[in-house]
Amino acid sequence: MATANPYLRVTALVSTCAVVVLAGCASDKPKYAETFSDKGTYTRDYPVSGKDTCEAARRALLSQGYTIQKAQEDGVEAIKNFQEPDQKHTQLSLHVVCAPDGADGKHSTAFVNAVQDHYIIKKNSTSAGVGLSVLGSVSMPFGSSDDSLSKIASETIDKPDFYSNFFDLMARYMPKPGEDAAAAAAKVQAAKDQAAKDQAAKDQAAKDQAAKDQAAKDQAAKDQAAKDQAAKDQAAKDQAAKDQAAKDQAAKDQAAKDQAAKDQAAKDQSTPGTGTDSSGSSANPPSTSTP
Repeated sequence: MATANPYLRVTALVSTCAVVVLAGCASDKPKYAETFSDKGTYTRDYPVSGKDTCEAARRALLSQGYTIQKAQEDGVEAIKNFQEPDQKHTQLSLHVVCAPDGADGKHSTAFVNAVQDHYIIKKNSTSAGVGLSVLGSVSMPFGSSDDSLSKIASETIDKPDFYSNFFDLMARYMPKPGEDAAAAAAKVQAAKDQAAKDQAAKDQAAKDQAAKDQAAKDQAAKDQAAKDQAAKDQAAKDQAAKDQAAKDQAAKDQAAKDQAAKDQAAKDQSTPGTGTDSSGSSANPPSTSTP
């Protein structure tokens, strides 16, 4: 009976152990690239409103030469281009979302992610075609080439230092702790001043209107008094005219009576044998007839 080679036994044992170890290592490898760990690499909290956080992000990106694609109160998007020595082109895109925290509106969280796209310059050569009536279409060696960028890779940056530096840069552009209170106080004071101006304008307008109304009343009173006085003067004139007419009529009537009395007296004086004694009896006794 043949005996087994000890060297072969050791080799087989080592191989078996290596397979087991490799299998164990392979089983520990994550099945997916994303683990959703709570490391806080892409987020940071700030004691300011979401609007101020996004404004700080916009300023921070502008300070580093980024081109702003979108800037709103709740989000900012920017890109920056890099040219590498081997004619590779890299574009870095940053996306910032500002979410408010709490009901007071004085706290927010910034969510940032950066995507890096890699491109190469791709040359597209085209040859010119010449049509000949006899030979047909013939391709000639001269032509033109068009350069274009072709994406070769795209990845999300996950380096904590990258985001930490960006968050620190954002903090430099955050409002100072006293600025909010000062700005709020300034707004309150401005509102008070504006309210005082508006009230003063209303009061002045009311005074002007009251003055106009009083002037209109005074003028109406003067006009009415003038009318009343004119009516009184006219009534007095009319009464005086009536009185004068009555006096004139009475004088005329008296004159007519006097004239009539004179005329009657004259008639009586011109008739002979007529007269009266002091007792009123006729001066000549009546004649009596004899039988």
